Amino acid sequence: MNIPAHLILYSHDTFGLGHIRRNRKIARALVDSFPALRASIITGSGLSGEYASHPRIDYIEIDQVDKLPDGQYCAATPGKSFAEAIADRKRTILQFVQSNPADIFIADKEPLGLHGELMDSLKHLKDAGTTLVLGLRDVLDEAGTVRREWERKGIFGSIDGLYDHIWIYGTEEFYNPLAGIGLPQSVLDRCSYTGYLYQSHPEFEKVPVAGLPENYILVTAGGGGDGDFLMNAVLNAYESDTGVPCPAVLLLGPYTDRESERAIRARARKVGDIRVIGFNSEPEALIRHARAVIGMCGYNTFSEVITRNKRVLFVPRQAPRMEQLIRAERAKELNLCEAVRAKDAMDPDGFARNITALIQSAGKPEAARTLDSRGLERICEKVAAILELQNRAEFEVERAG
Repeated sequence: MNIPAHLILYSHDTFGLGHIRRNRKIARALVDSFPALRASIITGSGLSGEYASHPRIDYIEIDQVDKLPDGQYCAATPGKSFAEAIADRKRTILQFVQSNPADIFIADKEPLGLHGELMDSLKHLKDAGTTLVLGLRDVLDEAGTVRREWERKGIFGSIDGLYDHIWIYGTEEFYNPLAGIGLPQSVLDRCSYTGYLYQSHPEFEKVPVAGLPENYILVTAGGGGDGDFLMNAVLNAYESDTGVPCPAVLLLGPYTDRESERAIRARARKVGDIRVIGFNSEPEALIRHARAVIGMCGYNTFSEVITRNKRVLFVPRQAPRMEQLIRAERAKELNLCEAVRAKDAMDPDGFARNITALIQSAGKPEAARTLDSRGLERICEKVAAILELQNRAEFEVERAG
């Protein structure tokens, strides 16, 4: 389809890499499918420059904010209050959507934006005839927690009639993130499942980093902001059992605390059979070449590992959200993975046995595990239908005039 169009994607990006990576996947799939489409990603991650550029994908960076362990937020800029950061973000977003008309706007996870920062922009976009889409990952949190949070944020009083579509980036068979939170049927009627977001690229087939050991087990903590426990648990296991039969590659992530990274690297050098990587913008390539994976069960890691049919051991975090634990335990029920709780991974001997069992199982043949990973393909189909409808409506208006 060669209809000229502009797509805006928004992600608040207060913690980890999940939001920006999800929106980047969607943008890349769409611009590759539609030669006349351009995409703009509004992001608060500060890491847009780490990703490969694309001539029709632009990043609009807004003030960064940090999510604290207790779930509260603060401005990342020294000397700036959180209220000031939100005001600046709100102003930047509104100015951008006013000066760059969009055909489609996709908000990731936060219906009204962080602390309501999207409200004015959503009103402007709706008045301008933009198709508004809310994109949700497969699991948000426990239903009661989501309900209380959305009530506190005023989402229940605003969402009815706001979004034209709600796309859930998963499958109903796996999990329904909106079940039991009390949304009206008029909102639920706008929901559809896309399947998981994964699309293989030729670069994923290449050796991702020079000098990696052969037949390694990949340990990944996503953005790394809260992944120290997992890296240290693996180091504890390798120190406790020197017979673990596979080298490990630790992917720390860009948000790993510098002091923690130094300590992890120092320990890894003493173990000897462990390689440490600080950040890799294309972890799919590392997953592709790994014998097996240990991860925390964030959305992107989950969909990439399971789609690749890799043996995986998940050690999910349980704070500030239960999202990862819910996803890991549901996946284990479906025989898609093995999972242990973080407290159990702190037992070096027991975790070493878990790792050894994972490695041994990776060498055995098994039937392919199924996970619907056609999400990007379906999003392209949905966008094509939206643009076609918009184009037809514009033609009818012109003909009537």
